[in-house]
Amino acid sequence: MIREGTAERGPGLTHAAALMLATVGVWIAGWNVSPTLGLVLLVPVLVATALISVRRPVLAVATVPLLLVVGNVGLPLSLPLVRGQILAVAAVVLIARARGYGRRIGWSPVIAAMALLVAAALVSTLSGVDPARSLRHDVGYLVGLLLAAAIVVVTVDRSDLLLLASAVCVGGAILCATALTSIPELQVENRDASLIVNRPAGIFGQPNELGLAAAMTLCFCVAMTVVAHRQRQTWMTALFAVAALMAAVALVASLSRGAWIGCALGLVVLALLLREARTLLISLATVATVGLALLVIAPPSQNTPVAAQRLLSIFGGQGNPYDERPAARAEAVVQMSENPVLGTGPGTFQVAAKQGLAHVEAAQNEEHAHNLALAVGAEQGVLGVTALLVATGVGAREALRNSRAPALRASSGDAQSKATTGLTTRGVSAGAGAALAAVIGHGAVDYPLRNPVIATMAWLFIGLLAACARSRTHTHPQKHEATNNEPVATTAVRR
Repeated sequence: MIREGTAERGPGLTHAAALMLATVGVWIAGWNVSPTLGLVLLVPVLVATALISVRRPVLAVATVPLLLVVGNVGLPLSLPLVRGQILAVAAVVLIARARGYGRRIGWSPVIAAMALLVAAALVSTLSGVDPARSLRHDVGYLVGLLLAAAIVVVTVDRSDLLLLASAVCVGGAILCATALTSIPELQVENRDASLIVNRPAGIFGQPNELGLAAAMTLCFCVAMTVVAHRQRQTWMTALFAVAALMAAVALVASLSRGAWIGCALGLVVLALLLREARTLLISLATVATVGLALLVIAPPSQNTPVAAQRLLSIFGGQGNPYDERPAARAEAVVQMSENPVLGTGPGTFQVAAKQGLAHVEAAQNEEHAHNLALAVGAEQGVLGVTALLVATGVGAREALRNSRAPALRASSGDAQSKATTGLTTRGVSAGAGAALAAVIGHGAVDYPLRNPVIATMAWLFIGLLAACARSRTHTHPQKHEATNNEPVATTAVRR
């Protein structure tokens, strides 16, 4: 039996150091070589990783979050690099599974619910206004579903889960760091800071996408920091804390009010799901509340920081006069009323508006409805919204069950070892649930999931949540199933 906080400490530190060095190397190379040359240099490394990963497939999956920083690079057939990488990783996992490594995916309510969501998108494509465009979006959904399923297969024990969680934290931190290397000079265009020009965006196309990436990373890294601290893993605690700090700075720098709202919701969910994090989160909430109260009481001046002005604009701003989001949402309602059952097809909001289905002229150049529920409703109708609600409900139920499940009883060891048994699984589940809650919170005011990197991050957290739920109901998974009369090493995983 592997007890958390003891046997996993050494490998955890080794994995953390290796992940950080590998990712920093990729990041530095990305700033100093052309994308084409970078891909040429990266191919041998990926091939070697694939060969090694056949015996431990979680290593292949860990490359996905590590390479998010170059995920937007385009491949032939308009395929983003991150999705091409996921297809390659899925092939490695399939080969490893055929050779007896990993575990059977079994019944996973989270994966089943997400498969229902993807199926709803495919059905909506059949009657969409632009099936070819919708099909490209469906491919993205299917690739994401493959990633989530692969995570369930490769996370055999808590050491696998810790390795993948570390990769997500480090990859997310490096992703956030791209926005901090050169922060431009901000330009406040109106009195209440509801319109600010020249906001940093990092590798993303616009700052709201950076904000959501930072919000998801922050929620997850806070959870992992608490887990590592409670397990007395000093170096891992420092690693996750630094990652959380980088995400927090990027979140503030993005000046994305939607991401701030999403992050606040995510941290509330984290406090509900992970009792060990409540003291820290209550302290942070108290400091934030006092600081906000001082900002509201203090008279505004030219010396007030831009971030503070931006925050206050949530509560009393007059709104961006050039903001077309209200028109986009009104257009989404119109499209839903005209195509109530199946919608216009995934990814066709703008196409439908330009083809004359729009009744709100100002929304014809908007890519989406700037609201998660309205975007899905306009493009996939009642079927899509129902599937989204089912997926959200199933995910929330599994996250709650993971947080309440009793830890596997330790047969020996001190009280501290027994108390922390199962904490990794609960912490990863809570962090993933909090990150997904941040997506939902941000989705109330925006819809940045069109970006392949953002979508991949969401699927990573869905997969981690599904893996934790699978571990809860699978007591004795096997690292390598018995083949050719070989001995089997069995690891006990908390129910």
